[in-house]
Amino acid sequence: MITHQIPLESFTPHGKVSVNVENGVLRMTGGADRGVYIGIPNKFKLPFRIDMAAKMDSPALILKIGEGYINLNTGGMDNRRMMSIVGGETKPNLHKFDNRAPLNEYFDISVIYGKKAMQLSINGEERYFSKKDIYMKSPLMETDFKDGFGFKIACHKRTEVYIKSLTATEYKDEPEFPVLPKKDYIYAPTLTKTDKPALGDCIKDLTPELKDCVIDMDKHLKALKFRRLIEGGYPESRVTYTMPRVALWKMNISHNLMTHRTMAMLGFYVNQAGIHTEKFNTLFLRRLEEYSPDFAGEIFFRMSQANYCKTCGGNRCSNYNLTEYKGIKKNNCAHFVQFKMIPSDFDDVKKVIETIIDLSNGGMLHG
Repeated sequence: MITHQIPLESFTPHGKVSVNVENGVLRMTGGADRGVYIGIPNKFKLPFRIDMAAKMDSPALILKIGEGYINLNTGGMDNRRMMSIVGGETKPNLHKFDNRAPLNEYFDISVIYGKKAMQLSINGEERYFSKKDIYMKSPLMETDFKDGFGFKIACHKRTEVYIKSLTATEYKDEPEFPVLPKKDYIYAPTLTKTDKPALGDCIKDLTPELKDCVIDMDKHLKALKFRRLIEGGYPESRVTYTMPRVALWKMNISHNLMTHRTMAMLGFYVNQAGIHTEKFNTLFLRRLEEYSPDFAGEIFFRMSQANYCKTCGGNRCSNYNLTEYKGIKKNNCAHFVQFKMIPSDFDDVKKVIETIIDLSNGGMLHG
């Protein structure tokens, strides 16, 4: 058995991610959801174990091991929370487990990859155990992974992650798997069935501060004549506020976790302004610049950059929109702007929606 104390300074960034080590603690801030990570040069051969003490302020943290991953705090509707370390799994719900971890406090995560079993634990509590993972019988073990498995860390856009310790242990023989307490949790990768969903029930596990923000947004959007739709209930729900053909704001809530985003619904530009949809982001960002150039740049950064349909990757999507802002290009075909579960972002949501409404009322015809 060999235990490697991984120097946190050995992590290097790949893509637009911020990382630094200060006073023995690594801090990273995600720049995008996909293709961006920090990594180490080490590779580990089976059987091995990884132990880490980490903290995050919002969803989500992703451990990338080999060609697989383990998602933490991605919410109850994530039906692909884990992929085998040899990759290749495409079906949903192959690995069902509770991936919740504390927010804003350090927690311990341990994952053991044996040749005959695998175990994942958080704060000494077993969350996942399997003797049937595909890597255990995969021929790729003797080809693609004969030199071992790499380790990377990723997180969602603007999530702040802190890591204060990381060790990797390689075993000569199959390790013993500790007997750990298990959480009595029913995994449900879907909305919770509720006869009469109520907003107060959906948000009851959020912090008091976030509850106040949601209630304030509810009043604000209702005053603007947005329609509210609640799907599901406690603990898994989706709440959508819509001004038809103009804008929407959507929250996904899972226990104490929340993600939210705005979307311009695009119908108004063609029908009212006669302007092709691909110009929307340019006009939108130009209007935000009038409010604040820094804010416009920040919102451009928060715009999603992912393929939301199968045709986007080949530029065949009817909504395909390659937006360029200050020399940076991104595809934002779905026109989403993503936000964190922090109070200040709710004010940003209001400003974004206010700008979209202004454009829909003819403001986009000026300038």
